[in-house]
Amino acid sequence: MIGQNTATRKITLYALLALVMLFFIGPIIWFILLSIRPPSTAFTMPPVLNFTPDLGAFTRTMVDPGDNSGQAVNSLIVAISAVLLNLPFSVPAAYALSRFKFRRKKFLMLWYLSLLMAPPVAFLIPYFILMTNVGLSGTYLSMVLVMQTLTIPFSIWLMKSFIDEVPREIEEAARIDGASGWTIMFRVVLPLVMPGLIVTSMFAFVFAWNNAAFPLVLSSQRTATLPIGTLSYFTNTGVTWGNIAAAAVVAMLPPMIIFLVFDRFVVRGLTFGAVKG
Repeated sequence: MIGQNTATRKITLYALLALVMLFFIGPIIWFILLSIRPPSTAFTMPPVLNFTPDLGAFTRTMVDPGDNSGQAVNSLIVAISAVLLNLPFSVPAAYALSRFKFRRKKFLMLWYLSLLMAPPVAFLIPYFILMTNVGLSGTYLSMVLVMQTLTIPFSIWLMKSFIDEVPREIEEAARIDGASGWTIMFRVVLPLVMPGLIVTSMFAFVFAWNNAAFPLVLSSQRTATLPIGTLSYFTNTGVTWGNIAAAAVVAMLPPMIIFLVFDRFVVRGLTFGAVKG
């Protein structure tokens, strides 16, 4: 009887987990199927499950005429540049907030948190006016600079949590040996939190890659990113759902590849300091 109850609980638990997984993965699977469906079977009821895959949507979006291929390159330029600009500012700031005591530190952390919680649309008009006045509207640089509104606060919060787990005794030993503050940060602490730094860079990349609000008003036709490119398929004559789904599938690939390649760093980074001896 006890064995039957245990088996029943396991089956129930697995069924619930399968439903939760389907809830999150279902939209992704639906978009993938939508991208390879013939247009005539896109929204038929009941859904047509037996169909011949059609890669025409990928051809139209990425090859001929392939407008989204250039936009994917623009997204890579903006996202990578945003990460490279983000780290030199966020890492020293996270170290200072973790190790030094100064007035208003808690207020500063809450201010960073408020930037993360504020909707990006609240910054659009001020940033558009600012970038237009300085002549940067429609450039990659304008989007990279504005992305720091999200990436720097997030990176500071995340990196601070990793640096907090590094024992201060290690730094004190290095200081006794004559190491300066910058040497301790870059040659002692930073190597120890390298998994956290990689995880922070990955999430900052995804933030910049997926952001559509800032490029919507700051990009031009030449610098438009991939999320903006999908909006071009919403026209007065109809919505080309196959092309939108194909562009969305392509947009999902870089973050998925990054997390699959660096999955061991994700596990090490997210569990850093979870077990103490």
